[in-house]
Amino acid sequence: MQNDAMRVGHIELVENPIEAASQYYATQNPQNTRLFCANELDIDTARSIIDESYIASEGTKTILIAALAFNIYAQNALLKVLEEPPRGIVFIIYAKMKFLLLPTIRSRLLILNHTRFHKLPPFALDIESLNLESIYHFLKERENDFNNKALKIEIQSLYLDCIAYGLNFTQSESELFEKAILWEAQHEYARNIFLVLLLLVLRKKKQYIQNKIQGK
Repeated sequence: MQNDAMRVGHIELVENPIEAASQYYATQNPQNTRLFCANELDIDTARSIIDESYIASEGTKTILIAALAFNIYAQNALLKVLEEPPRGIVFIIYAKMKFLLLPTIRSRLLILNHTRFHKLPPFALDIESLNLESIYHFLKERENDFNNKALKIEIQSLYLDCIAYGLNFTQSESELFEKAILWEAQHEYARNIFLVLLLLVLRKKKQYIQNKIQGK
């Protein structure tokens, strides 16, 4: 798998994906390098990338893909060519956070993290006092919250607060938080996203408390 990932390409986690990809492209031979940039990588751009990957060139051709958000359908479309890339093709994907990319894509490519670590603020609701009433009031306040740039950070903060509290999520439950970040990139309302996540957290908290009572 390691050799395959080296051959296919890698993921660059950077503060400004489009700027970083453009700067790298400017240092390369344009005959063997292609650049695809978008605020949100959509299905049409993904198809153009796939078409380009099957156009033969002399030597290795590098395809640079940079976006601030990645449509889930576009990612699924790219997955096939990442699993079975044409000979001589290398992909470099530029993204701000790995959670913006599907686990199946991340598993195919090496990840190089160039972002600086930032301590995340605590989530707005305290996990220890979390209940249906607090969730209701929180969601009521977020009814008209749409296209909030801080939403990704809130989702990550909620996850980390749950881990600090002692909740253990299954793989599918952890992936739900990753999907939530994708939903945000697809401009879903914050209220709908947190409804799903907070009900999951409340259920896990009840299980956690019950297990403590029973001494498990």
